[in-house]
Amino acid sequence: MSPSYRYLAQDWNGRKHRGKYAAPDLKEVLEYLQTREMVAIDLKEDTGLSRLLDAVTTRLPVKLRSRAGSRDLMIFCRQFATMIQAGITALYALQVLAGQMEQAGFRKRLQAVALSVEQGRSLSDSFRRQPDFFPGLLISMLEAGEAGGVLDSVMDRLAEHFERQHDLEEKIRSATLYPLFITGVALVVMGVMIFFVLPQFAQIFHAMGLEIPPLPGFLLKTGTLLRRYWPFPAALSAIALPGLYWYAQTNRGRVRVDRLRLHWPLFGALYRKTVAARFSSTLGVLIGSGVNLLTALELAERVVDNKTISLCINHTRESVSRGRLIAESLKTGAVFPPLLVEMVRVGEETGALDKMLSRTAAFYEREVSYIVERLGSMLEPVLLLLVSLFVGLLVLSIISPIYRVFQMI
Repeated sequence: MSPSYRYLAQDWNGRKHRGKYAAPDLKEVLEYLQTREMVAIDLKEDTGLSRLLDAVTTRLPVKLRSRAGSRDLMIFCRQFATMIQAGITALYALQVLAGQMEQAGFRKRLQAVALSVEQGRSLSDSFRRQPDFFPGLLISMLEAGEAGGVLDSVMDRLAEHFERQHDLEEKIRSATLYPLFITGVALVVMGVMIFFVLPQFAQIFHAMGLEIPPLPGFLLKTGTLLRRYWPFPAALSAIALPGLYWYAQTNRGRVRVDRLRLHWPLFGALYRKTVAARFSSTLGVLIGSGVNLLTALELAERVVDNKTISLCINHTRESVSRGRLIAESLKTGAVFPPLLVEMVRVGEETGALDKMLSRTAAFYEREVSYIVERLGSMLEPVLLLLVSLFVGLLVLSIISPIYRVFQMI
């Protein structure tokens, strides 16, 4: 059965419409709205969690984002492409979209872009004046679309790119939400047991002349030390955490942290495949839209968000500028999976590099989805089992001595 999507859309007369539509994916929902001459303002899968989040977020004040999110970019690109294909000018389309954007930060930036276009600047130059919000990928592809007169198809390609990126982010977020929730509950349970429950049982043990079992005794001593000397770990954390954060922002620290992320036990493979999917998708979209190869590599270097891999891409860009093949340079860096390197090699040999990169991105996106689902299904029962064992062992170690005393009475 296809999932159901909730939408808020606006027709050409400015009227807003809310509703639900069952479809295999977001693209089909957008096409459904387009056939009814409506543009999506808000679109998301109809789940119990999404309804709960909507109920909470509608009561919170709107905050400006520092950068555009993949979901907002996906919806904007799809709407913009639809309006351009309908023969609406870019300026009027920007003005309409800026007026209906619910995300305040996005709305403010689109208004600035529309004003810049109205003043006579090109579309890409107007977006380039907001580099801290809009990604370089969007700006470069807009420039290529304007130069080639294919702005609508470029925006469609961008919308598909951001849609895949958003779906991947949502799958990772959904898979990690429940394990994080279980971990948080476990920490709360431990805190309650250590600071509130165990002291009460300690008084009972002392009153009955019983020796406190090893596990409750260790936890009780730990809680006593934390209550008595809490300023010391608090001061240490206040000094260490900002220090570690500052070090992670330096070039040396960022390289070490990013290298560690690539080799994390259990999660390193997932992270490497995620970065490979992002790199392949970005580079494929840029090359397929007519962006210069060196410029495409420079933008892909920024997108991967990993200093170690960025250095490899930077080295690749320098090697390509000297006449070497991309695959040879990527293989020398030894950070990308061998499959990606071989696909790039085939793409260079056949002259279909953008298609090969798109296939590679699709492959790694499926791999990431599979790994995320498998990790989620593995972590949930393991965490529940660990929490249950800890609580059960603690309760058993407390109740057993008391039970023996009552048997002797």
